[in-house]
Amino acid sequence: MKNLIIALFSIGVFHWCNAQTITQTVKGMVTDQNTQQALIGATITLVGSDPILGTITDFDGAFVLKQVPVGRQDFEIRMIGYESFLATEILVGSAKEIMLEIKLTPLTTNLDEVVVAYRRDKEKAINTLATLSSRQFTVEETQRYAGGLNDPGRLVSSFAGVAAPSVSSNGISVRGNSPSGLLWRIEGVEVPSPNHFADLTIAGAGALTVLSSQMMGNSDFFTGAFPSEYGNATSGVFDINLRKGNSTNKEYTFQAGVLGLDFATEGPFRKDGDATYLFNYRYSTLGLVGAFLPSDAGVLKYQDVSFKIDLPTKSAGSFSLWGVGAYDAVDTEAEDMEEWESRSDRENSQTALYMFASGLNYKQIINSRAVINSTLSLSGNGTTFKEQYVDDDLNAIPQSDARKNNYKLTLQSDLTSVLSDNHTNRTGFYLNSLAYDLQVDDAETVQSLPRTIVDEDGQSYLLQWYTQSKFNLSPKWTLNAGFHSQYFGLNKEFTLEPRVALDYKLGDKSNLALGYGLHSRIEPLSIYFVRDEDGFQPNKDLNLMKSNHFVLSFNTKINDKVRLSIEPYYQSLHDVPVAPNGYISTLNIEDNLFFDEALISEGTGRNIGIDLTLERYFSKGFYYLFTTSIFDSKYTANDGIERNTRYNKNYVINAVFGKEWQVGRNKNNTFGANFRLNYLGGNRREAIDSQASIMNQDVVYGETGNQISFSEKDKDLPIGSFTLTYRKNKPRHASVWSLQVLNAGATEEFQADVFNTNTQSIESKFSGIIIPNISYKIEF
Repeated sequence: MKNLIIALFSIGVFHWCNAQTITQTVKGMVTDQNTQQALIGATITLVGSDPILGTITDFDGAFVLKQVPVGRQDFEIRMIGYESFLATEILVGSAKEIMLEIKLTPLTTNLDEVVVAYRRDKEKAINTLATLSSRQFTVEETQRYAGGLNDPGRLVSSFAGVAAPSVSSNGISVRGNSPSGLLWRIEGVEVPSPNHFADLTIAGAGALTVLSSQMMGNSDFFTGAFPSEYGNATSGVFDINLRKGNSTNKEYTFQAGVLGLDFATEGPFRKDGDATYLFNYRYSTLGLVGAFLPSDAGVLKYQDVSFKIDLPTKSAGSFSLWGVGAYDAVDTEAEDMEEWESRSDRENSQTALYMFASGLNYKQIINSRAVINSTLSLSGNGTTFKEQYVDDDLNAIPQSDARKNNYKLTLQSDLTSVLSDNHTNRTGFYLNSLAYDLQVDDAETVQSLPRTIVDEDGQSYLLQWYTQSKFNLSPKWTLNAGFHSQYFGLNKEFTLEPRVALDYKLGDKSNLALGYGLHSRIEPLSIYFVRDEDGFQPNKDLNLMKSNHFVLSFNTKINDKVRLSIEPYYQSLHDVPVAPNGYISTLNIEDNLFFDEALISEGTGRNIGIDLTLERYFSKGFYYLFTTSIFDSKYTANDGIERNTRYNKNYVINAVFGKEWQVGRNKNNTFGANFRLNYLGGNRREAIDSQASIMNQDVVYGETGNQISFSEKDKDLPIGSFTLTYRKNKPRHASVWSLQVLNAGATEEFQADVFNTNTQSIESKFSGIIIPNISYKIEF
């Protein structure tokens, strides 16, 4: 009888535990958006809770809100003298505490009571000096949006003005510009492209991101006329923030999927201490199984590591040490002799790449109206590539040997000052010391010996400084104005780049803005050191390419959940590097590893278009994002002929939508279904010199007769993708099953032009690549 009673009691407890609502703790910091000072007494409330669940911030601006039910939640933050804030779409799980960093915007008018003017967390960029052509995104969106594959590069291809060059690449072509014109920043520091296999097939692009979704916090993306602090960029800016680790509890995440194995850990260094850590390591799944695959499979092997350590002090400011690093490798072998059709079938190659970036950040609040941020950072990237041609006697003849190593040491600092209630200023500088070790040898044909294209090692520097002020001219008018300036030591060029934006409020729900910015960017260093056959370096004095951005922006809230954005724009480019004769330009480079053209800064270009966005924020389990970009991107080389750029797709249409359901006993679990239809204009085709191709027995690009490069396009690309997720919350852990499929319909796109040595003809190869990622993640 006693055992029976115990058994019945255990069953009852079991059913009670499974029936209870699972909750989690949400905590964070509330600070002034301009001065970053802690705000004491701000109220935080769980929207829709009954009875009301809320708390207030303490003397450090910190808050802890317990017993928050799992699932999607919104939080309202209020403070006297500040705009009220809605933190939306927060996915609360059972295993990991939620950390929120809330920055409130001061009101421009003096009020003695809590205001009712709301701003959602995604309505404005994190950067307070941004006016237009900007979008805040969350790491959760990279996981939820179909086609995102946990990659911020693929996520933003859903945004207006952005096109992906190909399905297999995470490149970002902004408003018709080359992906190489994009500025990548991590924790405020310019870094090399943080992508695996970067620049191998498309300059500025890679295969997948180096940054794990376990590491990223809310970040900004800009598509034009960006604020003064952003330099060395002509197309857009990716400004990525790393989140802080949990300050009270140690937490762990393990994820296994087709794209890789991840392990992450975070927590405090010691109990009741303020210092925290966050660490993630990932290794490619294919790298693990590569030993069981054929030797000629061309297995992509990659691994990456990232970390962030936060070290706050009581009176000496806050320090943070962070870093990211990646290593990639892929080896290919020639096909069997009976399968030889083109030169690429007879080639062996060995490729290895790396990138890293690390910085020590320091923040000191000087007084209630000023804060200084300083960073010392070191970054770099490198590529080694060797290729051999297998002749008829099966001898491997060296064809290419490339080594590129670039390093940068940077000291930077900025001071943000609230000079008055209506005037905020940010002024700063970057001191960049550049080091390089470059050696590139390449054979033009299989019969010729490799020729040295680049052979240079040494140092140079890039100096940058900027200032920008935000003026609240009246309750309706806001002016952002400043400049960015650069001095490049290699070519001794100085630039002065004005930036200005004017915003006008059209009532409570709409605004109209006009922005202008001049932007410039240095070329990859290897381009400056290209040698001709006499050993002369014709590109060493190239000017920095410059781009004038003009943007008109209209934004309106159709209701509290739906917004509409319309942005027509015009970009005028000059000092574009082009060949003295012909169509060659750095605007169209796909492979810059063996680029060997002599260039002059005599090209021009222009991009014109309009971006449309209709977005419903995530609410009651449903969201959608519809974007359309219609544009025309052209350039004029030294021959005076206006041509399409390689990335002039003319139109891109996106439809992204999804639904989540709370399921299971007591609605503790979440099932999500997300879909995306991406319709892009076809890729532009480069002209081929048929006679030269026959002579070389390989494809030779060039204009002959009446041919004009990039005048023809492939057919349009409809690309469908979906993501299905199921999150199961338990009291002490959570597990997530996910199926992400990119290009589910196997839409074929252009892959390469090849010369078929059997038929003596040029063939275009197309492929329909489906990228699936099945993964399982456990958090505890």
